[in-house]
Amino acid sequence: MKNSANKKRTIKKKYAQGMRGNVIDAAYFYYETAPNYNKDLAIICGGYEKCAPDFEINRSNYPYYFIKCTMKGKGTLIVNNQCYELRPGIVTGFSPAAAHHYVADNRNPMEHIFVTFVGAEAENILKTALSTGRGIVKPTNPSEILEVFRKIFTIGSEKKQYSQSICCNYLRILSLLLGQDSHHLEKDYSQATTTYLECKRYIDDNFSKISSSREVAEYRGINPRYMSALFKRYSQNSPHAYIMRLKLNKAANLLLTSMLSVKEIAYKIGFDDPYHFSRNFKKFHGLSPYDYRNKHI
Repeated sequence: MKNSANKKRTIKKKYAQGMRGNVIDAAYFYYETAPNYNKDLAIICGGYEKCAPDFEINRSNYPYYFIKCTMKGKGTLIVNNQCYELRPGIVTGFSPAAAHHYVADNRNPMEHIFVTFVGAEAENILKTALSTGRGIVKPTNPSEILEVFRKIFTIGSEKKQYSQSICCNYLRILSLLLGQDSHHLEKDYSQATTTYLECKRYIDDNFSKISSSREVAEYRGINPRYMSALFKRYSQNSPHAYIMRLKLNKAANLLLTSMLSVKEIAYKIGFDDPYHFSRNFKKFHGLSPYDYRNKHI
């Protein structure tokens, strides 16, 4: 206990402003947005902090939505009665009135970058970003996530015309990028999810050559009906519809960017019957391949 007390006094001596929440270095930007902002989305402020060894934030009623990325060092977050380790790349966040407790590792204090926001979209932005239902996510590509945080900080700090709108759009992008990664913290990242993603990836890479969704099921070694159920569960589309839409969008691009005939395009995207291709194309795009090309060129 005595050694612990001496250590705390040493920290306080080294960092003269050694109060709770103290930071060694920091930079912030602010917008004039009111707390009761009720339109789509607005940023209140953002910032960067290099924490002191005694950094500690323990709030029970913060008024804004908050999301932050740990850049360096370590710490812990207690939220919803769960304790999480913070380290480089980890993203955390919470909604208004959510009790949360951040503490820096006193041997290797964290550095972090953050943004606070409000608006009608704010709740969905946070839910998408942290879709595990927890206050934390570990991105699969942390450098990409950190770059978006830095974009928000830089543009927010410069305060040029449209900076608020640009920052809000980056925040939306950040939410979607994190939403892709949130599942990686879930214990129930199931075999079903993995199977669906593997089938989808195979289609994305080979749709021009695929003539039937059954080929995809055979590639993965699963029952076609099971694969169909997975697609309806995760994408609200059948495998056949997903494959067909990819084919027909590629066909539309070829009609506008190549001199290939309609028949050649049909064969190129995996149709054996040009008439069958034309009929599906018209149903999807509203025009026959000939009329689509003539109208848009």
